[in-house]
Amino acid sequence: MDTSEAVFRALLSITLTLAIILLALFPFQEPGSEGRVVSILALAIQSVMILIATAGLYFGWEPFKFFDET
Repeated sequence: MDTSEAVFRALLSITLTLAIILLALFPFQEPGSEGRVVSILALAIQSVMILIATAGLYFGWEPFKFFDET
């Protein structure tokens, strides 16, 4: 496994874990509260990170290839 794939897998697993925890907290938040707004914004950012990591793994993108050339 090269460095880019390892980075994308780690990013995907960490972000999915945080997103699941955040989704589990939604029933305990009041609709319209400041905390709920922050949670929605955080979930939007995590969704983008999940999409980037998934696309990087699917298409075989290698932005960290220079670490493998030692």
